[in-house]
Amino acid sequence: MRRAVLFDLDDTLFDHRRSARAALQEVHRVHAPGFDFGSFERHHATYLEEMHLEVLAGRIGLDDARRERFRKVFGALGVSLGAAETDAVASAYRAGYMTARRPLDGAADLLANLKRRVRIVIVTNNLLEEQQDKLAWCGLTPLVDLLIASEDVGVSKPDPGIFAIALERAGVRAADAVMVGDSWANDVAGAQAAGVDAIWFNPDRKTRPDERAGVREIHSLVPAGEIAAAILA
Repeated sequence: MRRAVLFDLDDTLFDHRRSARAALQEVHRVHAPGFDFGSFERHHATYLEEMHLEVLAGRIGLDDARRERFRKVFGALGVSLGAAETDAVASAYRAGYMTARRPLDGAADLLANLKRRVRIVIVTNNLLEEQQDKLAWCGLTPLVDLLIASEDVGVSKPDPGIFAIALERAGVRAADAVMVGDSWANDVAGAQAAGVDAIWFNPDRKTRPDERAGVREIHSLVPAGEIAAAILA
């Protein structure tokens, strides 16, 4: 019997992709209207991932990483930003992101349904305070028993160590837990390496990277009762 469900946060329960795109569209509208948005978005995705890894490694702070990211994005487009311009762009992105924040449809109902039967544990590659703020803003904090953030525990998915920490803090065995997340590499492969069953959250119905045994899929968080039953099956 399942005693805990481990969830990824960004793009599994929290709609990071929508928030980031809305913020980037506002930056593009105000600061880069002459450039193709598709190209602007691709450069941003590249440098977002690059700088995110630097933040997780503790080599740069979040605000400085955001400024550096946009310096690189505009540099890739042939535009050199001064310090004041960089600050303005980074601030506009942050403001847009904060305004657009929201949970994925059905996240709260699903967690409420599951919480009656199991412990809810968030396992996320990000800064602890950043993820605490997202949960609070989306009204999910009361539905979560534990938040395991890579910055706080010193190890990131897909390393099995972060799952081991989550299981230990939840007081459950690997066999009694299941991991739900949108990243095949981080959430599915990482969980399985730690001996935890995995469910791939695949709303875009992407092709599986491999035919890894024992991995089920869900494509939505609604309806809550049906998805909860699938997760606990």
